[in-house]
Amino acid sequence: MLRDYQKKAIQDFEIAEEKNVCLTMATGSGKTYTFCEIAKRFYLMELKKVLILVHREELLNQAFESLGEKCFRIEKGIKSIDHNFDYYVGMVETVNRRINNLPDFGLVIIDECHIGNFKKMPYFENRGTKVLGVTATPLGSAPLINQYQKLIIPVQIPDLIKRGFLVDCDVYGFASDLVGAQNFKVKKGEFDEKQMEDFYSSEKMVLNVINAYWEKSAGKKTIIFNVNINHNNTVYNALKSEDLNVYRIDGGTPKNERAEIIKKFNNEPDAIICNVGVLTTGFDCPSIQTVILNRATKSLPLYLQMVGRGARTYTDKNKFTVIDLGKNTARFGFYDKFRDWHGYFEQGSKKEGKGGASPTKECPDCGKLHHTRILECDNCGYSFEEAKAQKEKQEKTQKLELLIKENPLEIPTQKLIDIAVERGNNMYRVLHLIADHLVKYENRYSEIVTAEYLDSVKMLNLDVWCKHFGKRKDKFNIKFLDDAIEKARKQNTARNF
Repeated sequence: MLRDYQKKAIQDFEIAEEKNVCLTMATGSGKTYTFCEIAKRFYLMELKKVLILVHREELLNQAFESLGEKCFRIEKGIKSIDHNFDYYVGMVETVNRRINNLPDFGLVIIDECHIGNFKKMPYFENRGTKVLGVTATPLGSAPLINQYQKLIIPVQIPDLIKRGFLVDCDVYGFASDLVGAQNFKVKKGEFDEKQMEDFYSSEKMVLNVINAYWEKSAGKKTIIFNVNINHNNTVYNALKSEDLNVYRIDGGTPKNERAEIIKKFNNEPDAIICNVGVLTTGFDCPSIQTVILNRATKSLPLYLQMVGRGARTYTDKNKFTVIDLGKNTARFGFYDKFRDWHGYFEQGSKKEGKGGASPTKECPDCGKLHHTRILECDNCGYSFEEAKAQKEKQEKTQKLELLIKENPLEIPTQKLIDIAVERGNNMYRVLHLIADHLVKYENRYSEIVTAEYLDSVKMLNLDVWCKHFGKRKDKFNIKFLDDAIEKARKQNTARNF
């Protein structure tokens, strides 16, 4: 049975006068079901054939199963194409190689149309063919308005969550800026894969994934998105050594083996699946409880697709967990953020500068910039090697913190900083004032405030302090604030006696 927003999507398409139309619907909102209904209704009304183009085997299977026996499946090995079917479905490259053997179509539906490998198809200019592009994220390297004249948005993620069609998530990220400090280069709009592989395959980062799983997802159905095949294998082997029920899958996994792995993952409540570049689209497993982003990305569509794997509703599932080990939430905002898809549709993605970050580092003591190869500051003698060794010792494993969307505890940190500067007070006096605010709030709302939430608020305000005074959110400053909080708690206890 169609939901109201799915009916609206169909109606908006049917009344659209434009030849080429783009429809955006979030992952988990029934996108495939909706465009298959559009295909069926189009054929019934127009008696013209419909072609559906996809780019993954899983999507092809979904569309084929929905359309039934009147659908012809265009696959590798097909030498001739029967023109007596109502619907045709196939992957873009496979269909394109047989373009001259296809019948005429009244409607062509392109799933995941933001990817762009459909541009070589002739249907955009063919006057007798209407084109419907479908995507959860109408954002391409070039504006999609170049191919489509109209964008239809029947519903957005916040409303789907509010109405119970999707579930919201709690997000955990590193308490320190370990990932941001890597300064990954950018190549063709994405972080450099080799740099990410080296970083995320390190002993420290693999240990972080293991600890994150045990801390936040032990025994829960978990999907992990890794950088590439080598990294995927490294993480899989590490989890396997923990005697966990873990599977792995990548683009090279044979079709039959892939289907068997996915079937096991779906049926086993404690299963973990490590994947790279496969389960971002066309994969439905509503029982997923945890999504681990074990990589960074510059792609908003990829970010939403990865997180969206956990957003489907399921029995007794009120929320799911995201463990973001790539600072992606800070880069793009929370999953349920309202997004201006019309703006993305018309403007495309912002162009990235060439080469990424400059190969320099700043001396934390005197501020002088040096090439990354320099081991000691020639201005003040600061040892980068000693600092690196100390940092690695401190950050052998990274603490996770709950990322919060709204902050009902409004600590006037910036105002406290301004007053301290104006009065000539020591900068660390501000941390004591922040601690006082935290403890007062903790006491006032003791029945509802968790230690985890208070810790997240603490880290947010420490961020503001560090940014203003040019300090690092390192072990020393975190401990200083923790000590100030404990001191404030003791003083408050003494006053109450």
